Parts: sequence; structure tokens; C-alpha cells
Amino acid sequence: MNKFPRSAYVHIPFCHRRCFYCDFAVIPLGNKIESLHGNGSNTIKEYLIFLNKEILSIKHKSPLSTIYIGGGTPSILNPIQINDLINLFKQNYGIDYGAEITMEVDPASFNEDDLYGFIKAGINRFSLGAQSFNNQILEQAGRRHCCQDVENSCAWLKRAYEYGLIKSWSLDLIQNLPISGFKEWQEDLEKSLKFCPPHISIYDLNVEPGTVFKKLVDLGKLSLLNDDESFKNAELTSSLLKASGYSRYEISNYSFPGHQSRHNRVYWKGLGWWGFGQGSTSSPWGDKFTRPRISKDYKKWVTNQCEIKLDYSLENQNNIYSELDEKIMLGMRLKEGINIYKLISEQNWDNKKSEIALQKLLKEWEKFLESGLLIKNGNRFFLSNPQGMELSNQILISMFKWWEKIN
Repeated sequence: MNKFPRSAYVHIPFCHRRCFYCDFAVIPLGNKIESLHGNGSNTIKEYLIFLNKEILSIKHKSPLSTIYIGGGTPSILNPIQINDLINLFKQNYGIDYGAEITMEVDPASFNEDDLYGFIKAGINRFSLGAQSFNNQILEQAGRRHCCQDVENSCAWLKRAYEYGLIKSWSLDLIQNLPISGFKEWQEDLEKSLKFCPPHISIYDLNVEPGTVFKKLVDLGKLSLLNDDESFKNAELTSSLLKASGYSRYEISNYSFPGHQSRHNRVYWKGLGWWGFGQGSTSSPWGDKFTRPRISKDYKKWVTNQCEIKLDYSLENQNNIYSELDEKIMLGMRLKEGINIYKLISEQNWDNKKSEIALQKLLKEWEKFLESGLLIKNGNRFFLSNPQGMELSNQILISMFKWWEKIN
């Protein structure tokens, strides 16, 4: 019998406005939002009705060990609404004792009273989307908050953690934003370290189609860091955080001992999870299913889920299945890497096919082992830090080419 997913992601799509780099499924509601009463409240309340229906539509429920409320900007919601959401899971799925319950919060979208309200509702880990401490960089990225908002939020979270009110918190930054050169990036890192967040996520800027940044790049109106400048920033990140006691346990994530994101490790390990909300993705038994990104389409889909039937990928299936290339890609993001021999043995191929596939992949990876981007220790392959992790795309592209050839 299959193990039912023990993790759930919940998407809250509302934002004050769309940032210039963002291509997520979000609904901008303007600067003056009051989620219970006032501007935007009816839109939020209607969405939550459909979200609740979707959560209740799952037939095969097991107690959850991780819940992640992401967005968008979940901290636009009132603590009462977050409390209702957590109680919905508690009453209909169950929540394990000691479960990790994370919520993304955005500077300038909550105050200290809200924070304690979220904690009372059951949130025990927060992820603060700071992106930068530099006002000019924040403005260039289309962010609504300023440096003071970030510092206030960090101080509140640090105090809550020191008082034992939460298990952990994470500070999120974006590396290589426009005008964030070596000096600016060093200042951002040093300001971050003043607050000693137990977990830090450093995301590289990706210019995605349909974003303001992409339009500006195409018009020649946006200057981005070149590869050498980006690599210098990355080297600084690695050395400074390592010297401060952080372990780089995944390409974009650093933590003190005991503070890795349990929820995100579910993704990287290729384990099953539920996803709820507009634009979210579920993968309870290997097959991925993404909900509609447009609000009216999402609501129509939820209605069909409740009145007709669940999508097949959300029904309990007889075997857990995930493409080998995806298992390798996700596993290679982690510090411990992968046991490629074990992964191939799990494919139920005959011995001859397994051996041929393995030898072809090892041939592809020879040059990366020689250059030191990839390291082999026994049966495990993992990326070197920082060079391998920063240039991981080269290794993954060679793996995808291998996968296409053997298929």
C-alpha cells in the first residue's frame, strides 16, 4: 500500500503589486488591502472558500508533518484567516506533533502584533522575503518595502525565536539584482548576519518571460551583472556564510545545524506532497499536476473537482513513480548529492540496460570529475562548493542529454 503524502503546500496568490522579476501566479490587489473588511476583502474571502473546498476534496488523507503557506504574500491575510486554514488541516488531515508549519511573510505587509497572531494560529517557522536591505535596489526591483521594514521584521523574528515562540526562521535574499555589485551585495550579507537568522536562502536572479525585467532587458533599458561579476558575488556568499557557521545544504539554501527546511527537502528528495491553491503543483505519487494560474479557471476547476471527480494524479495509485532524470536533478541540488547506482537500480531495468545506462552517464560526467565541479565519494556523486553548485547547470544539461539518448 502506498504511503500517503505527509506534506502540503498552500498557495495564497495575493500581493500588493507584482515585483519586476516575478512570474508567479499572483493577484495584485493594490497597496491598501484589508483582508477581513475593506479593500480586497471580498476577493480574498471568495478565494479562501474555493481553497477550502479543494483541501477537503482529497480522499486519501494522512496526518501532515510539514505545511508550507507560500505566495504571493500570505501575510496579507489576517491571523484569524491563517488560524482557520491550519484548523482545516488539523480537523481533516491531522497534524503531527512537532510538525514544521512555515509561512512566508513580506516586510511592510505585517506588524509585530500580526506576527504573534500568526504564531498563536500555529505557525512555528517563518520565511521573510527581504530580497535586499538596499533601498535603491529594492526600488529598482519593484519592491514595496524599504530597508527599515526589513530590519524591523528581522528584529521581530529574531526576538520571537530567542523567546522560544518559533522553531526557526529564514531570511530570503536575491543575488545579482540590478545595481547589486560586489560592494552592495557584501553590505546586504553583512546586514543579514547581524540578525543571525538560523536559515538563509540566496536565490539567483532569473529574468523570466512576461516580467517587467524581461521587457526592460529586451528594450536595452536594464543592465545586469555579467558572469564574472555574478560569480564573484557567489564566491563571497559561500565564503562569508561558511565563516559565519552556516552549512550550504542545498544550492540556494544555508542553515545552522538543525535548521534545514524539512518541507523543501520533501521536494528535493522526490517524495510526495499535496499542493493547494491557484497555480500550485501537487505530486502525491510521482505524477505532477498544476492547477490553473488564472483565478476564474482555478475556481471552475475546483468546482469540477468537488462535483465530478478528482484528477487522476490526485487519486491513490498503485506505485510511486518519478522520472529518473528528475530524481537526479533534484538530488544533485543537495549537499549530500545522489547514489546514482541506487537510483538506477530502482528503475526495474534488466542488468544489461542498467549497466549500459550507468556507463554512458559516467562517461558524460568524466570531464566534471576531472575539473572538480563534481565529486565522487564511494557510490555518491555531489557538487563541489562553491564551484560545482554555481555551475551546476553544465552538469545537469549533460545529464538531460544522456537521458534523451537512452530513451
